[in-house]
Amino acid sequence: MNDLREIYEQLGKLYETEREEMPVLDEFILEYRWFMCADTRGRVSQCLRMGKEKSPEAYRAVLSKELGKPVDLVIKTFLESGDETLREPLVALLNLMSKPFNSEERLLKQGITREPGLRFPYEVAGKKVGIIGYGLYNQFFLGKCKEFHAFDLRPEKGLLNYRIGREGMKVYPEGIHWHLGKSAIDYADVLKTLDMVIMTGCTIVNDSYRDILACCEKAEVRGIYGPSNELCPAYLFDLGYNYIFSASVRDKESYLQAQLAPLPMGEDLKFMDLYILRRN
Repeated sequence: MNDLREIYEQLGKLYETEREEMPVLDEFILEYRWFMCADTRGRVSQCLRMGKEKSPEAYRAVLSKELGKPVDLVIKTFLESGDETLREPLVALLNLMSKPFNSEERLLKQGITREPGLRFPYEVAGKKVGIIGYGLYNQFFLGKCKEFHAFDLRPEKGLLNYRIGREGMKVYPEGIHWHLGKSAIDYADVLKTLDMVIMTGCTIVNDSYRDILACCEKAEVRGIYGPSNELCPAYLFDLGYNYIFSASVRDKESYLQAQLAPLPMGEDLKFMDLYILRRN
C-alpha cells in the first residue's frame, strides 16, 4: 500500500504548512455499496466496496478501537499493519483527511481549478473513448464518439439485456463495445488504442488505477471519477490524470437516512456537491 502511504505523507505536509486542524474520527458506516467514515464535524467520506474485506464483526473489532482519534493517527496505524482488508477504510479515511483542502480557494493555491457540476469539456467526435466502470458518462459518449468502449468487472447478466425474436437476437444497450467480467487491465490491447479514458475511483480501492493508467499511453484525456477519489488531487495529477470528477456529501444525516433505508433508491449524487478538477 505504498501509494496510500505516499498520499498520506503529502496530505500531512499540507496540514503542516496550512496549520489545519486534524479531523477526529466519529464513526464508520458499511453500506451495501459504500465503505464510509465520518468525523465529529459531520463530514462524510466514502469509497466503493471493491477490495478485500473482513466480516462486519471482524471490522467492528478493529475499527471501534480507533473512534475518537485524529484521522491521521488511525491512517498511520492501518498503514503499519499492512493488512490488505484495511485498504477500503484507508481510502475512505484519506478522502476524509483531504476534505479541508478540496475547496475552490485552497485548490487554487495548489494550481488546481475546481468547477461545479458534472461536465466533460472535451470534443469526443471522431474519438475512441473508454469508460472503466460503466454507468455515468453515457450522456457525453453514447452516440457521440467514433467508438464507445465500456469496461466493467460485472458479468454480462449484470449489465446487458437480450431481446430474442423470430428474426434473431438483439443485445442492449446498443452502440457500445463491451469488455466485461474482468479487470480493464486484462483488455490492455484495447486500452492502448483509446483516445480518451475515464475510470471509476474504485480502481483506487482495488489498486488497479496505476496499471490501467500506464496502459492508456495514447489517451489525450485521462480521467478518474466518483466519490472514491477525493483523496489528494495533486497526487492524481502527478500520476498523469488530467481530468477528475468527484463528489462530496452535503449533509450526513439526510444522506444516511436515504442510503440506510429499507429500499434505498441509489440516487447518491442527489445528496452531493459535484465538481470537476483540472490542473492549471
